[in-house]
Amino acid sequence: MNVLQRRSALAVTSCALLVWILACAHTPRPRVLSDADALRQTPAMKESQMLAPQAYAHAELLRQQAEQAHQDGDLPSSQILGEHAIAAYNHAFVLTRLVKADQRRARAQGELERARSELQKLDEQQKRLAAEAEDLETRYKVARDALPLSPSSPASAEREKARIEQARALSSQARLLCIAARMIDARAEQPSKDIQALDALEKDFSKQPAGVIDRARQLRASCLKSVTLARRPAMARAPQSGVADTLLQELSNAGKLFPFRDDRGVVVTLRGVFTAGSAPGPDAAQTLSFLGRIAKAHPSFPVLVVLHTSKNESEAPQRARGEAIARALREAGAPRVDVAAAGSSQPVADPKQSGATQRNERVEVVFVAPAP
Repeated sequence: MNVLQRRSALAVTSCALLVWILACAHTPRPRVLSDADALRQTPAMKESQMLAPQAYAHAELLRQQAEQAHQDGDLPSSQILGEHAIAAYNHAFVLTRLVKADQRRARAQGELERARSELQKLDEQQKRLAAEAEDLETRYKVARDALPLSPSSPASAEREKARIEQARALSSQARLLCIAARMIDARAEQPSKDIQALDALEKDFSKQPAGVIDRARQLRASCLKSVTLARRPAMARAPQSGVADTLLQELSNAGKLFPFRDDRGVVVTLRGVFTAGSAPGPDAAQTLSFLGRIAKAHPSFPVLVVLHTSKNESEAPQRARGEAIARALREAGAPRVDVAAAGSSQPVADPKQSGATQRNERVEVVFVAPAP
């Protein structure tokens, strides 16, 4: 073989070797795989491995498939799978944030429930203390009114007349308190005894003006004591209930009723109830229907209807008007209603003043409180 032939054969061999080397050379690693590797090493991905394990495992699988495609020389598939792996890692990161947000929400909800529980406990404690304070205040009133007083001595005719008027007011208040006590506890005997004593006392108003006021004050104290004793069992069962406060708030929210509390319970005062005769007018009938529904919703509160007049009037017409009101309350659902006639014994304005008649003629709808 001549030189020319040897050189030609060597060139062919060199070209074949170069082709073989280029074919066997390692395919450059796509940058997307390096980005995926960097992403999986971040603290966020370490956290995703714990909080979103399924999403993280899916991203890992895609990254491994991208690596395998690269090793097999399939650059396009490696590029696409690497991009999918990065997207899957980001998806795992988003899921991790959602899991952490749910955990924070659960902790906040737990703290809110604990705060509500504490607030409820404080509210119950406040109601219990308020009921106990009111009970103590009532006991104080009873004890104060029961203290022996110096007998009233004779005085001038004007003074004696004022004493009689005061005695009538005290006697009327005592009667209403005893009726309330009897409505709370029908088995109590003392209220009925005191009412009999009041009947006898009212016959002596004009005969013994100096002494009737002392006796009226004593009977009022006795009736107030009866109310206090009648309420104690309910308070012992639920000292924190504050039922009277709840009812007062409900009536206050109704608007235009202006309820208030006294020793009997929660009181709503109505004026201009009767347009003609003894039948309530349309506006009053609507109000009475509402109060009847309230009484139905609070069956533990018996209702006492009290008629007040601006001048002396026999009891019969007062009771007739009272029964008309009681009937309207019962038709609206009130389960327990009683009627009392107070006459003109408890004026809220001096009868001599202008407009006193309209103020003194009124109807009290008393929701007798079963507990303080």
